[in-house]
Amino acid sequence: MNCFKCGEILKARKAPIVGEYAGESFTVTADALVCKKCGYKTVHATKLDEYRRLLADAYREKKELLTSEEIRNIRNRLDMSQEQFAAYLGVGVASIKRWELGQVQDKSMDQLIRLKCNPRTAEENFRDVRLRAGGEPDEFNGYAAFSIVKLANTILFFLEAAPNERRQLSILPLNKLLWYVDAEHFKAYGVSITGTCYARLPYGPVPDDYTLIYRELESLGYISTQGMYLKPKRLHDSSVLSSTEVACLNKVWKRFHKKLAQIVRESHTEPAWTDTPHAQLISFKKVQSGKAKLKVAV
Repeated sequence: MNCFKCGEILKARKAPIVGEYAGESFTVTADALVCKKCGYKTVHATKLDEYRRLLADAYREKKELLTSEEIRNIRNRLDMSQEQFAAYLGVGVASIKRWELGQVQDKSMDQLIRLKCNPRTAEENFRDVRLRAGGEPDEFNGYAAFSIVKLANTILFFLEAAPNERRQLSILPLNKLLWYVDAEHFKAYGVSITGTCYARLPYGPVPDDYTLIYRELESLGYISTQGMYLKPKRLHDSSVLSSTEVACLNKVWKRFHKKLAQIVRESHTEPAWTDTPHAQLISFKKVQSGKAKLKVAV
């Protein structure tokens, strides 16, 4: 092909080309035909689709959207065909094909891909929804909206009471103390203290997604984590707890403070744990039923 301006033969090579997408100008490096004499550059018809994809990706990067290559890499990482990926996202396969070929997805679709495919984004979203906004009261949170402030101060109470100079507790017994406190208050008053959901794991009841919860509490300046141990970074504030809640904290601590090493074994005797399948959430209804009545000492 000859140069449109000077008639010299155009040579194929990579070159920066200026183009427009959605009314905005971008410079992308693309397969082009270049005139060595006058500098004229153009894109051959067979390379136009790739050129348009590069312009679209430049636009995506400016708008902080996933590029076509990033979407394709996500799909490949999940080892999914375009059809499988479309079904996973709940969109038509035509949308996947268009996004990978260069058509820009809208912001809502971009967020959908990130939430379902990017663990870090999903975790951040979970934190916002679960830890900050809380959830609707139901049988799995003891009919109390989740309160990270109450949970934090409950943890601080136990850490301050820990029988050692370092004021620290292992996560293992602490998780059980939290369960007993919420279960005991629910048994007495029909509502838990912290609104935390608990799951059945081999070592007894644990706050659901507790590692995420503890990381959030650390980032908020309530605690510090040192391996499997937690330490307080401030004193607990009893004013955020009611008198009945404070009484439950003291009651549970009085029962277990001299036998923290046995708390796991004791939690295995609770029907609320034994009657729940592995890794499933524990219903607080099991706490109140006759066969699942907790044996918390007065």
